[in-house]
Amino acid sequence: MASLSLDHLVHFINSHPETAVQAIERLGLRAVAGGRHENWGTHNSLCYFDLTYLEFLAIEDRQRAAKVQGNGLIRQIAADLPDNEGLSRIALRTSDMAGLASQMQSKGLTVTGPVLGSRTRADGSIIHWQMLFVESERGGLPLPFFIQWGEGDDERRRDLTERRIIAQHPAGSLRIEYVACAVQKLEETAARWQEWFGLVPGEPYTDSELQAVCQALACDGGDVLLCSPLGEGVVARTLDERGERPFLVRFSGKACSSARHFVLGSFYQL
Repeated sequence: MASLSLDHLVHFINSHPETAVQAIERLGLRAVAGGRHENWGTHNSLCYFDLTYLEFLAIEDRQRAAKVQGNGLIRQIAADLPDNEGLSRIALRTSDMAGLASQMQSKGLTVTGPVLGSRTRADGSIIHWQMLFVESERGGLPLPFFIQWGEGDDERRRDLTERRIIAQHPAGSLRIEYVACAVQKLEETAARWQEWFGLVPGEPYTDSELQAVCQALACDGGDVLLCSPLGEGVVARTLDERGERPFLVRFSGKACSSARHFVLGSFYQL
């Protein structure tokens, strides 16, 4: 299995991406304007933790977004918004897209792509990447999509640091500890993600605060925490209101506390 890392987590928003910058900065996090995806009718803002980041994605041109073919993320945001705002999908990074596509197909999965992507930054520069989408007829938690950037990790880190896109947050030196996802069938979902994507699950445990049984899938850049409800609580509410979706980002590092904040339709815990 090709090595995978948590690249970013997509948070769908109805407001302008600049609103997301202002909201996330009130938590002591540093966010920046991203740019426009002209071919897809979307635009974004970004919040980085080394090479792993949060993407706040909004529709700029609904007619254009509705016509996009082959891009599962744009298809999802066009279907979800305006009613299903919030944390929505995980992207995993690879350095071998062709090899990954071959591996997915060998497991009997249907893949779409690679899909070429680009974004115009605020300074007019253009960045490029490619994406791969895995199709599933089972429904449930949206499967991750895969991304390979036009530059290697070290080159990207230098560029983003020089541009002050990667920088320390006012709240301290933080990293994403995990992204929590609400699921109906914990054991089944964990087994599929291990088989298909090579993410190794830890032992299940009960989280009394979330009122859920949870199981972490280990991943560089931040784990994926699957949570199935045991009673009333945020996991049960997420499933009722949004279906199987990411619902919480947990940060760790210097200056973190246990405070949980509800921002832009989702929870962030510092």
